[in-house]
Amino acid sequence: MLESLAPFRDSGDGIIDSHAHFWSSDDLGTIVDEARRLGLRRVCVSSLYDWDWREAPDPGAGNSAVFEAAGENSELLGYVYLDPRFPDAAQAQIDLYIDHPSMIGVKLWIACKANDPLVQPIAERAERDDFIMLVHSWRRGSRLAKGHQTLPVQVAEMAASFPGVDVIMAHLGGDWENGIREVANVPSVSVDTCGSINEDGMVEMAVEVLGAERVLFGSDAPGSGYLPNIGKVTSALLEEEDKKLILGGNMARLLRKRSRGV
Repeated sequence: MLESLAPFRDSGDGIIDSHAHFWSSDDLGTIVDEARRLGLRRVCVSSLYDWDWREAPDPGAGNSAVFEAAGENSELLGYVYLDPRFPDAAQAQIDLYIDHPSMIGVKLWIACKANDPLVQPIAERAERDDFIMLVHSWRRGSRLAKGHQTLPVQVAEMAASFPGVDVIMAHLGGDWENGIREVANVPSVSVDTCGSINEDGMVEMAVEVLGAERVLFGSDAPGSGYLPNIGKVTSALLEEEDKKLILGGNMARLLRKRSRGV
């Protein structure tokens, strides 16, 4: 596997993981060790740190941990985790971190809808201050997230209202065939390939419908492994140049727009 990564790892932009997490110091160590073992150029992480399914997670501790970890590990870049239901706290977290070169954007709490009016102030801020929005989109049966997760059509609606924001829709929307189609006509939306979903043709369809420039490699590590997530891109029936864009070039482009991490 390591030898097969050489053409991508050693290309101009290398391999950049657009979507990973850590929830403890052990997770952080695993992420950094894997990044170095596989030769990843950057890993973009978010954290709630003391993760559980609370009704009202407090992202502050996780954001502090991400900021500290990115300062200590050159491979890491951070997202500021936000819960839109607490708008003052969300804006305070943006104020605290977003101007730092190691912090590239925000990630929304998974149990919220992207087109909820509470998300609007965050999107307005992202458009004004030019940072990335990573939006979880999936169909999950958990007690807290059920009925509150963002569907791809809601990502498309929010992004169309704020065309100046680079939005990353995570997990290809979960229901990937529908998700890809729902965001096809909103050019500011890219999709990431991360997570346990690993089905024949999913990456190829994303490239066919969206263009390779709108597809990003992500792992969802440590919850999902690096090898299957990298493999779903490297084994796809695509031109090698398209694979290079997906594995690193596209995320590098988003980071260069903001002079972040590349």
